[in-house]
Amino acid sequence: MTRYHKTDAWRGYEIPDLAVAGSSYTGEWSDSPCPAKDVRPELMRMRTFLSQNGIKTKITSSDSSNAFMSKLWIEVVNKKDFEKAGKLATAWLTKHANDTRFIHDADLLKGTKKLRRLS
Repeated sequence: MTRYHKTDAWRGYEIPDLAVAGSSYTGEWSDSPCPAKDVRPELMRMRTFLSQNGIKTKITSSDSSNAFMSKLWIEVVNKKDFEKAGKLATAWLTKHANDTRFIHDADLLKGTKKLRRLS
């Protein structure tokens, strides 16, 4: 199951249930605004931080309504770690707002509500 983030009335993207942060990925073309060489280091920095705090994660992907973009997500492996990981991810994103360009939140409030309904 996923949650959906609308970017406007017609477009958006899916967010995996256990995702705590993500980034757009636009391929490896020479004019790509979000290539892996720029996106991956930010995702890995947060994954390292979460790992240091006892949270196991994986990178997953989802489609978007933009045919030229997909989304990459940091997703927790164990549902019981979601709330803690979400708080840590939010704090990390706030702390690194001035030294990151691509990584963003994963609509965590929506995710928390949805996970509580599934419990």
